Amino acid sequence: LRDQRIRTKVRVGVAYGSDTKLVSELLEKVVTENDLVLPQPTPEFIFEDFGDNALIFDCYFWCDVAGERFLRSIRSKIRHEISAVFKENGIVIAFPQRDIHFNSNNPIAIRVETDGD
Repeated sequence: LRDQRIRTKVRVGVAYGSDTKLVSELLEKVVTENDLVLPQPTPEFIFEDFGDNALIFDCYFWCDVAGERFLRSIRSKIRHEISAVFKENGIVIAFPQRDIHFNSNNPIAIRVETDGD
């Protein structure tokens, strides 16, 4: 390699029901406004998948860095910025969740127990 230009990505999952166009716009804003991200080649923002627990987005961008340590630092800064801008705009970063549905024709008895006493 003759230069230090490296392509990398940041992946983020947002809650189902999020405005996907707004998510893409916010990701683009965060990445393109970061001084450590090269403007060319142009960063890409992909709505990658409907995941088990999240809508998955990938941000691909290029940096001019001396090694993996610096690249990890840039990705960390971008993740912090994404977290802040999502919070400002009501976008929830997803986390694993499970809904349990009981299929029963009869009411289900629920009892609360305490230890000991």
